[in-house]
Amino acid sequence: MVRILYFRLLFTLPVSTVLCLAVFSPATASPADAPGTHRITITFTSDRQHNGAAVWFDADGRLRTQTDVPLAHQDAQTKLWSASLVYTRRSPSEPLDALFQSTGSLSRCEIWVDSVLVADDTVRGHHPTSTCRPRN
Repeated sequence: MVRILYFRLLFTLPVSTVLCLAVFSPATASPADAPGTHRITITFTSDRQHNGAAVWFDADGRLRTQTDVPLAHQDAQTKLWSASLVYTRRSPSEPLDALFQSTGSLSRCEIWVDSVLVADDTVRGHHPTSTCRPRN
């Protein structure tokens, strides 16, 4: 009986160690972008975690909508909530607008192409709606 328990302990310890290393090893942030593509980042920010609606164009230039938009990240200093959509696309001529309605008193949207801010809008008020359209 003692030998069986000792064997199980000796077997379980290395297996557990390997599994922990596999599960808790750091992952890469994101794969490299394909050549000739642009990384698009659309960020919505509000003073509330759960919000009204968001509208944006996806990687294929199709209009997308979402209601009851939850924002996943809260900034510790400002206490504002935010979430980002990140995708890549080839054509810079596709539409790149975004709209965001907050249920609080602050609504902000930002659109980044690669590392360049191309559009941003901040609106304050009762259930404000921010609209982002790239500057030409």
